Amino acid sequence: MKDKIITRINKILENETSKNIYISLFKDKLAQKKIKININDIEFAICLNFDSDNIVLSEDEDKVDVEITGSLASFILYASTGSELLSSKIKISGDVETANTINELFKKTDILRDIIVQMIGQKSASSLFSILDPIKSKIDQSSAKNKDALSKFLKYDIDLIPTKEDINNYIDQVDEIKSRTEKLLAKIK
Repeated sequence: MKDKIITRINKILENETSKNIYISLFKDKLAQKKIKININDIEFAICLNFDSDNIVLSEDEDKVDVEITGSLASFILYASTGSELLSSKIKISGDVETANTINELFKKTDILRDIIVQMIGQKSASSLFSILDPIKSKIDQSSAKNKDALSKFLKYDIDLIPTKEDINNYIDQVDEIKSRTEKLLAKIK
């Protein structure tokens, strides 16, 4: 089963579009690198080997530059939405520069999506992505609204939050009023 998946994915990676994207955008940063992808909930591990002119998938696991680990659901959600919120569920260890470049590759291409299609089948992937694609637009809209709200808060409303000095001055004024009130009460009695 795993051999069939690797063979199918390698056919996708061998097509001219995949090669052109790799050569034009990522070859300089990823050539001769090995990235291991672990899907921990189904115990599935594969390696992406970046050669001089293409990407080859294999089971070879010796000396990798970056290791990416997550659940199948995390990879599916990240592949379908590309959301930074979901990428936090995927653990990346190894060379930071290579990890950033591979993340950029995943964002700019559909390589993860294609791998998922090969793993779960075309019909299942179609059904799954038909549900997840509309969610992506909602997440993007929500993210934009949240960023806009945070930006407005930082620009205009941050002054409403009292500083430590303001709080200390207030406490001092309350203490002063309390002591003056006590003095007045003492005079009245």
